Amino acid sequence: MQWPRGRRLLLMRHGETYEPRLDAPMPGAEGDAVLPLTERGREKLREVGTWIERVPIEAAWASPFLRSQDTARIVTEAHGLPIGTLDALRELPLYGPPGSTLKDVAQRYIRLMQDLASKPLHEVPLDGPKPLGVVLDEALAAIHAAIESVSGTALVVAHGGLNRFLLGHWLGMPPERAIGIEQNFACVNVVEFVGSGRPWVRTINATLHDPLKIESPGV
Repeated sequence: MQWPRGRRLLLMRHGETYEPRLDAPMPGAEGDAVLPLTERGREKLREVGTWIERVPIEAAWASPFLRSQDTARIVTEAHGLPIGTLDALRELPLYGPPGSTLKDVAQRYIRLMQDLASKPLHEVPLDGPKPLGVVLDEALAAIHAAIESVSGTALVVAHGGLNRFLLGHWLGMPPERAIGIEQNFACVNVVEFVGSGRPWVRTINATLHDPLKIESPGV
């Protein structure tokens, strides 16, 4: 895919939705799209908004999930931008059993890694009708169309699971290795599409509150 030249993408993960501990309760498929930010998450996002206030963001988009939409609104408040919706940026549908915890979902990701090591990307199943390869293709196409509509910097708020594979794609990593790219709550990744149209990943998992990842070990 040839990317539009001279654009900069700020790709974020949404803000905090649960306390980062392995026994934290996690939503199922029915509640995932309406999972709210925590109050602490909102407070930290307001600080992130101040952090990037001087960045000349031209447009902002988010996944249709509540937590991503709210993250984009809070972060771009000073810019006064409307938030567009990119349906293809939904979180990867990977769920544990009813009443599952973060540990259960982590085990589901382990099974995903096993599938990635043994199957082509377009044959790796998720808990939904589309395999991982199709989900990634659609997400890349949606971001491509979005940043093509601006001349400079765009903000996109998505999810940790999907962001890993987007960044891995731009870095040219095997999909089974991309799962190891950490994405903490409210992190910012910076990708520039230089004169050749090739992606230049300049920043990964940058967080204002925990830059050394002392408080966010693997979540």
